Amino acid sequence: MKQIAKTEKRISILQRGMSAMTALLVVQFVVGMYLNFFVKLPDSHPGTTGSYAPSIPWALGGHAGVALTIHIALWILLTLLGVGLLVSGIMIHRRAYIVGSSLGFVFILLAGSGGLNFLNHGGSDTESMIMAIGFILALAAYGMTLYKTKEP
Repeated sequence: MKQIAKTEKRISILQRGMSAMTALLVVQFVVGMYLNFFVKLPDSHPGTTGSYAPSIPWALGGHAGVALTIHIALWILLTLLGVGLLVSGIMIHRRAYIVGSSLGFVFILLAGSGGLNFLNHGGSDTESMIMAIGFILALAAYGMTLYKTKEP
């Protein structure tokens, strides 16, 4: 009986985490659209040559404005939350949560990869499309998992 209550509590926490993930994904999308339409990234900055690693602290430092700082910080938060949701899904041994959080995490990584390429290669339409596809598929994965696992 105690184990069932513990599992139900973990499921409740996992569902709240997935709800937070979907909300944060929408905020990330809106900030990304603002960046796309209203912010001009510099042609040269740390990360445009060689390793991408220097561009992350550069962006977090506010060197290209607060919108990019928020966008990068949210990406890091989404990635960490994605890992947490995946681990939680595995811990409760429920297929829907494992599949949904796995797919969601992979699509967050896809969007993040597109974002780093966008930032470091001058922002091509292809990279913007990769970010958009990663976003919509991650949102769908977490949203469908919430829908599939909701209690009657």
